[in-house]
Amino acid sequence: MQVTPSYDLCLKTVLADPKSKDADLTGLALIVVDAVKVKGINTINYIKGLENSRPDLKTVLDYCADVYNTSVTVDVPLAVTALSEGNPKFGEDGIVDVTVESQACESTFGQYGQRSPMTSVNQDMEDLANVARAMIRMLL
Repeated sequence: MQVTPSYDLCLKTVLADPKSKDADLTGLALIVVDAVKVKGINTINYIKGLENSRPDLKTVLDYCADVYNTSVTVDVPLAVTALSEGNPKFGEDGIVDVTVESQACESTFGQYGQRSPMTSVNQDMEDLANVARAMIRMLL
């Protein structure tokens, strides 16, 4: 969708799911929200790997794991339920929280005087969540 903040990311994400062929706008938004969930799970696994290789960042990485866990277990399910029940405003709220949490993870490294090894991962999540939000906003 060309009205999303990243047309290429939107197209790539939607076309990766065969259900997109017959999906309406809500279905397409759900596909992108599901991609947010998958990216969140992958990010949690990435954080676990970093915890092994960077024990000096344990405090910050634990925080990041917590915020990404919240994204996956609370925010994304909220968005899915809201979209499925025809209430896109609450779906948008859930996805906005994912964006805020990825930003919070990134900024926490600086608060501890550390350089983030997760900048690209956090930015990728923010970008994907912003695509999901734009699609959800089209349903308002």
